[in-house]
Amino acid sequence: MSDLNMLSPLAELTIQESVQAQFNGVTIAELPIMEHLILRLQVDDEELLNGIENVLGFSIPQQSNTFVISENNLCAWLGPDEWLIISPLDRADRVEEGLHALLVDKFATLVRLGSAQTIFRVSGTRAGDFLSRGIAIDLHPSSFETNRCAQTVMAHVNVLVLNHPQDDPTLDIVVRRSYADHLWRWLLDVGEEAEFHL
Repeated sequence: MSDLNMLSPLAELTIQESVQAQFNGVTIAELPIMEHLILRLQVDDEELLNGIENVLGFSIPQQSNTFVISENNLCAWLGPDEWLIISPLDRADRVEEGLHALLVDKFATLVRLGSAQTIFRVSGTRAGDFLSRGIAIDLHPSSFETNRCAQTVMAHVNVLVLNHPQDDPTLDIVVRRSYADHLWRWLLDVGEEAEFHL
């Protein structure tokens, strides 16, 4: 991965190592760069599924719109035969190599996205209310439970939203790199509204 690809898509907005903003009851931050992989396969191969579990440390989720996370490896259900795997950079090569070895001669694919996506974390007691200003799904806990994910549109941008099982409400937004700057500025605009401004 080149040095350019290691840069945050928001690098021009700060001289710090990370981008973060805080508002009334809400913190937004870009997470450190992670590796994103797309896995596609049919789930009727039990031997393959067991092998994937050994590589990741958990079974890939088969219930729609759910995700699993363990030791910073995350796997989100995107469709009946498609998953997004997110791994820290220092583990990504091992995960990718392990999965590729399993997929030889299988009707399956694994694609490394590199720096094509980034993740914004929105946390705090009012995180759901904050994001509800521009998202097309109901984020109330009764509708969008923890360990649920959904592909949707926010501020006219396609995103994947993940609801983490943490004490403080914590929602991650996976967004394509090319739209990251737009979405970040939209989040800042929401935060500057009187209701959220400190």
